[in-house]
Amino acid sequence: MPKTPKEVTYSQNDLIAKILGDSVESRASDIHIDPTKTELIIRFRIDGILHSVEKMGANLAEELVSRIKVLAQMNITERRHPQDGHFEFNHGDSVMNVRVATYPTIHGEAVAMRILNDEAMLLPLKTLGLEEDQFEALDTLIKSPFGMIFVTGPTGSGKSTLLYSILNTYDRIKNNIITVEDPVELSMNGMRQLQINESLDLTFANAMRSVLRQDPDILMVGEVRDSDTAEMAFQAALTGRLVYSTFHTFDLPSLVTRFHELGVPFTVISQGILGVVSKRLVRTVCKNCAQEYEPTDTEQAILGDKKVKSAVKGAGCDSCMLSGYQGRTGIFEVVPFDDDLRSYILEKRPAAEIKELLSNKGIKTMKNAAVEKLKRGETTLEEIGRVLGV
Repeated sequence: MPKTPKEVTYSQNDLIAKILGDSVESRASDIHIDPTKTELIIRFRIDGILHSVEKMGANLAEELVSRIKVLAQMNITERRHPQDGHFEFNHGDSVMNVRVATYPTIHGEAVAMRILNDEAMLLPLKTLGLEEDQFEALDTLIKSPFGMIFVTGPTGSGKSTLLYSILNTYDRIKNNIITVEDPVELSMNGMRQLQINESLDLTFANAMRSVLRQDPDILMVGEVRDSDTAEMAFQAALTGRLVYSTFHTFDLPSLVTRFHELGVPFTVISQGILGVVSKRLVRTVCKNCAQEYEPTDTEQAILGDKKVKSAVKGAGCDSCMLSGYQGRTGIFEVVPFDDDLRSYILEKRPAAEIKELLSNKGIKTMKNAAVEKLKRGETTLEEIGRVLGV
């Protein structure tokens, strides 16, 4: 586990190895290296929250960042502009891929490193946190022969993990699966994976112009960013391909609105989309220090009319870095498109009416799914409020 912040001195190679090793042992998804006027601060993002783990002398910053840039094959003489790169390192029997991004600040270059672990990203669908009825709805969607399935949510909500887990359910011999990604976060045998490179004008839109000539059965577009990509993705779905993609919106009504703003007609939106899966990640209660308690009135207000008599939270222990949480799980909203929903979209009904329709159909919202986990003692009221903003 990470140590309490303190002054340390290491050679640069030993220090980088220590930082990387500690991050993996701590289950960190990201490493942040921040220079200040007087010191260099190392932080790990664990279960979505940043923790300060080391503080060093500011004199170490330039040499440490330069060494990281060499590993990531960056230009070490360029310190005025942000740069991106990546490298791999071995930890035990695992090979970790590290995405590196530098950012010039007034006190020197800051570094953000995202740690990509194949074992952590390729998980069985049933382990991601879907409620049983949501799993059945998603299972029906992914067995469809054509159409579009969108995964929505903010950055860091596990969209890529969900998509890779879905793609892993298909027979990659019988299906030609092609992906267009930025970047490729997980290399999967039996699929044609393309990485966007905008410096070479290899954009999502340009890649999509060629990908349909590769005769795909299943197509995964990492993100729909512009009208050209949206148009071609819908065209692929309406001409007999099964298309997956992500979109940085928070729910189904806002997804429909954004596509219309990109120039996609309501008729195409309603007919092309099979379903929308919205996802967030909530921290789970540490099993080593979990204890029951009676929620306060303020906490009960988060639940609205879904009151609970008792809840569980972690007291804090060495295992969870005194946070009371260890690990994360998904909360989902799975919305299959049916004739009623398609009619609402064609009629340009407001978001409130679409949400009312889904409620009347018994679609489980993310808040509903979170409350189910709360009742089972998997997460806390505080965490639900933090993630969903309720």
